[in-house]
Amino acid sequence: MTMHIFGTVLTARGVAANNRGENEGSMTTLQKVVRGGNLHTTVSSEAVRYAIRELWGQDGDLETNRKVSHRGNEWADKDFGKGWEKFIDNDVLGFMHAKKETVSRRGILEIGRAVSTTPWPGTIAANFASPGANPSVSHNDPVPYAGEIHDTRYQFSFAMTPDALEGENKLARTEATLRALQSLRRVGGNHGRYLYDFSPESVVFRVTQDPAPRIMFVFEEGDNGELSLLKLGRRLEGTEPDIRPEELIVGTLLDDIQGLDELRKKGVTVLPGIKAAVSEVLQRLGGALAA
Repeated sequence: MTMHIFGTVLTARGVAANNRGENEGSMTTLQKVVRGGNLHTTVSSEAVRYAIRELWGQDGDLETNRKVSHRGNEWADKDFGKGWEKFIDNDVLGFMHAKKETVSRRGILEIGRAVSTTPWPGTIAANFASPGANPSVSHNDPVPYAGEIHDTRYQFSFAMTPDALEGENKLARTEATLRALQSLRRVGGNHGRYLYDFSPESVVFRVTQDPAPRIMFVFEEGDNGELSLLKLGRRLEGTEPDIRPEELIVGTLLDDIQGLDELRKKGVTVLPGIKAAVSEVLQRLGGALAA
């Protein structure tokens, strides 16, 4: 049967904002979604995909069809012609020709929208641009502007079926994908000029033949910042559980997550850190994928 990799990523806590992009007048706004009756901020899956592509473009050992930078895109093959599979971004992220819709490939890596673990309290930061800071402004008076900000963590889930890759070395491309997710940087929050670390602080992986993830949004955060994986633990209970504990790998350096000890007792692999968890996933896949 086909092996699937599912994952749910939890970022470290940081102050998210949107320095460029959507705005209302002089107010830069965060994207939002209603979840559980509360307003949460959110970051698109396209932003995560962009960050992955950016990391691949910086790796001299990986051949990508499109290199992205602040200066624009550089294409190796805009028409996705014969041999498209030699490019890792074509193979993993998929593509569609803008003028030939039949020339397309569904992305092997599916990424869900990231959602804040805490509701947005409506925080706004007001600022004034220094006189002369913007050459397009003719007067010398300070220019007021403001931005929505959110002190929070984000979590998002992803799915990947390595056997569906077309490249010669499926395990190597799977590793490159997981290592990119492990090392995310410029994704959401202050993506214009400032830093919001979107790399995982904790992660749950599931390596399974089950085609359904069943681990989306399993991290929960309480009113005082306490983290919990009790929701995940409940899915391991019963005579016929939805998830078998031997399928799960948890990577984290946070020992105070509620439910973590219970997961260990049930047979879940809990490792100290994200890189160790990624290595464990790859080791499990090594025998299932042909090099």
